[in-house]
Amino acid sequence: MKVRDDVLEHQDDLGTSGTKIYNLDYADLISGIDLDFGATNGAASNKNSPIERCVSKIEIVDGGVVLWDLPGDVAYALYSQEHGAPADDYYTECPSDTPYVSIPIRFGRELYDPQLSFNPRSFKNPQLKITFNEAAVNTAGATGFVSDSIHLSIIARLMEDAPAPEGFLSCRDVKEFTSLASGDDITEMPTDYPWRLLIVRAYEAGTDLRGTWSNLKLSCDGGKFVPFDMSSGNVVSRMAEIFPMTSRGNYCRADDGDTIQTWMGVDLAQMIHARTASRVAVAGAFWPGQTTVHTYDLDGTAQNDVDVHLNVNGYAPHNTVLVPFGRINVLEEYFNAPQYGTVKLYLTQGDADAEVNIAVQQLRRY
Repeated sequence: MKVRDDVLEHQDDLGTSGTKIYNLDYADLISGIDLDFGATNGAASNKNSPIERCVSKIEIVDGGVVLWDLPGDVAYALYSQEHGAPADDYYTECPSDTPYVSIPIRFGRELYDPQLSFNPRSFKNPQLKITFNEAAVNTAGATGFVSDSIHLSIIARLMEDAPAPEGFLSCRDVKEFTSLASGDDITEMPTDYPWRLLIVRAYEAGTDLRGTWSNLKLSCDGGKFVPFDMSSGNVVSRMAEIFPMTSRGNYCRADDGDTIQTWMGVDLAQMIHARTASRVAVAGAFWPGQTTVHTYDLDGTAQNDVDVHLNVNGYAPHNTVLVPFGRINVLEEYFNAPQYGTVKLYLTQGDADAEVNIAVQQLRRY
């Protein structure tokens, strides 16, 4: 087997909003696709707006058939949590700075997986679709992204002279909704392919994900088989047993008392410092998913407009939890959803107004 990288696009201008479509007309197997986004912040700031939050959908389609589908923040979280580190990522809120983020799509358990990869020849017209809006978080301009500054490079990770794959890992964004203060949200889950991972994102600024939802239950055929029925705390603990801790950094310009989002749902270790030697930056708790920064000069006088670096190590980027089935590298142990007539996910809600995504990573065989 030989491997090579092909630059499908280099810094393609995404415009201000809409959907861009790229043909995946390769003759070779695709082990992964790296999506490298870049942009420019406005002259004043661009707070709480990592680029992936402006990408509402990443899709791979074949005509009207969706083969892979996740929002940008969930796709970022999936890769970062599974691999124990984000890909190339410079998250900055500072004025006129140039943030960038890489969001890799992996069709196998690892790069160049000999059993699992995307075979474009198995489909009629496979295409990559990116749906975005530069103003999804902040209005474009001085306090958002410079308008029409977001660009995208696409690198296909190809495998030549490789054996025919058994299938590929596909993601599906099953449901998006806004949480309520109480009650079970019930989702009819797909049963067409086996599941490798259940993916649940629940984000509201200043709210612990374990408060947004308190319990998760998967029920098959009306309770005939219940793979799990666990509190949110137990679900997070099980994830921490299996997946490595990951991290997220931020470079920002802060006033004394500013609240800064960390984009890490469960923090375990933190670092913060001012960029210049004459300033001091400290913070209290980095929970839940945010911290309040205090900035001083060397004699203890509070200061504003201080450049601050912070880094958080932990779990659940973008408040996204992964629930694995079996050993995640053993295809035969994935959850065999097709053997059941109905599979329902019960998410017990505990706080209103959070953004919730329910998604699955599936094994699709050729």
